[in-house]
Amino acid sequence: MSHSDSTPSTDWPEGFADPAGFDAPFTIAQAVAWGEMDSLGHVNNTVYLRWFENVRFAYFERIGLNALHRQAGQGPILARTTCDFRAPVTFPDEVLISTECTRLGTKSFTLYNRVWSTTQKALVAEGEAIIVLMQYGADAEPRSIAIPQLIRTAIESLDAKVLGLAG
Repeated sequence: MSHSDSTPSTDWPEGFADPAGFDAPFTIAQAVAWGEMDSLGHVNNTVYLRWFENVRFAYFERIGLNALHRQAGQGPILARTTCDFRAPVTFPDEVLISTECTRLGTKSFTLYNRVWSTTQKALVAEGEAIIVLMQYGADAEPRSIAIPQLIRTAIESLDAKVLGLAG
C-alpha cells in the first residue's frame, strides 16, 4: 500500500492536514457518535468504512466530481475497498479522516485513507478505495468512461506530491 511521504505541519499528525485548510492530504474531522459503538464497547468495524465514505464524498466535492454527476450524469462507483484496523476507537473521541489519490489511471483512481484518533493520538485504521468513473443515464446501462480532464487536473493539483508530479 503506497502512501504520501509529505511533511506534515507540526500541528497535524503525519498523513493528515488541517480539515479547515486546503493542504493535502484532504482531511475531515468527525466526532465519534455513541450509537457507532457495538456490544463490545468499541466502534463497530462497519463504521470505519462509513468514515472512509464520508471523506471520499467530501473529496469528490472538492475535485468537482459531485457537480459533474449532477450536471452530466458522470460519476464514481466504488469498485473495491479495504480497511486495515490498527486500534479500537471508543466514545467519546474525535477522528481525523484523510484521503489522497495514490494512482490516477485512465478510467479509475485509487484513494488511500487513514483514520486518526485524537484521544489516542494514534493511527487507528487505514485502507484503500478503487474508484471507477461511470456514465449513468436512463437510456443505457452504466458504463466506465475516461476521467474528464477537468477532474484529472483537480486531482493532480490536490495530490501532486503523492502522484509524483511536484518537485
